[in-house]
Amino acid sequence: MIHCLHCGAETSNGLALCEMCQYKARSMFEYLPVYFRNLARWRPGRAGSRPVPGSRVLYDGEERVSSDRISDALDETANALTTWARTLVDDRQHLARMLNRLVAAREAETVTEAEAVAWLCAGFERYLTSIATLDWCGEFVRDLGQHEERLRALTEEVAPGWYAGLCRRCQARTYVVPGLTWVTCSGCGATTYARDHLDIVLDEARGWVATPVRLAEVLVSLVDDEVSVEDLRKRIAIWAARGHIDTVRKHDYAVKRHRLGEVLNRLAG
Repeated sequence: MIHCLHCGAETSNGLALCEMCQYKARSMFEYLPVYFRNLARWRPGRAGSRPVPGSRVLYDGEERVSSDRISDALDETANALTTWARTLVDDRQHLARMLNRLVAAREAETVTEAEAVAWLCAGFERYLTSIATLDWCGEFVRDLGQHEERLRALTEEVAPGWYAGLCRRCQARTYVVPGLTWVTCSGCGATTYARDHLDIVLDEARGWVATPVRLAEVLVSLVDDEVSVEDLRKRIAIWAARGHIDTVRKHDYAVKRHRLGEVLNRLAG
């Protein structure tokens, strides 16, 4: 009889991780790179020693988190992923070449730290079945799960994402994290698909003015059919050049900005 080394449940798959704990691990490998990438922009040196900003759309300013705290969390997460990768290589020697390539790329600065984290998470997901046969797989899931929870909590405090309207259940402000496809309310905990908030955003934020790239980031997070920020940014710029949407400038030399409502109308049309 085999028991899951993470939760203790009896397993029927011949592995030391049950189906639910494997699902938890795969979800973790999906979320970690998203949280890491969004928080990495506030590292000291980019944000300096100043408090980092909150949401890029709406933020009440009641609490701010130092960039040092974010940097520490990112460093510890990256170190944990690398340590577990080396632990895996010790048991699966045939994976050493791939890890060495990543280390060399990081040293040469041809990949960013966020890209390296995404690569490691993708590798862990790919070899999860193999990992689930090793005696450290339970601790592996517990440890990386703690890092995911820490980065998620920081994301909710510091960069909750794009404003997604008031929660229908409790009327708290909700945000969609760039890279995720759902919204979790910090007030009541309700989780809903990001696309279900589109009508709320339509009602509340049609007058929001932003640059094409910011508009594209918001809409890719909210609209299922839009998957590329760069492609949508180019389309917005073309619509503006052809006069299909208005261009808003505070000064003649200011960066071109457009209203979210007009872009939404073009997408609907």
